[in-house]
Amino acid sequence: MLKLLIGLVGLVEALYPDRFISTLTDLSYDYEGEPPTAKPWVVTAARIEGVVLLGVAIRAAIKADWAAKADAASTDTDDSDSTAEPSGTVDRI
Repeated sequence: MLKLLIGLVGLVEALYPDRFISTLTDLSYDYEGEPPTAKPWVVTAARIEGVVLLGVAIRAAIKADWAAKADAASTDTDDSDSTAEPSGTVDRI
């Protein structure tokens, strides 16, 4: 669930950094009049951070999927092979 939340935050931050920054600024500060404007490098940094967060979430999801597949493959047993006679051949790597 945390991976999904991080991925969503990263996606929103990467696609809409201006709105993301202004929303967090509105939530963080009390100010009278017009809201403060972020400098251009802050918007770029927010976009980069969003891409990094999205990449981390995607990588974590892929690793979890691989681990689940590996776990499922290791627990799957074929009972028909356990009762069969060995063929006498050795598999070479």
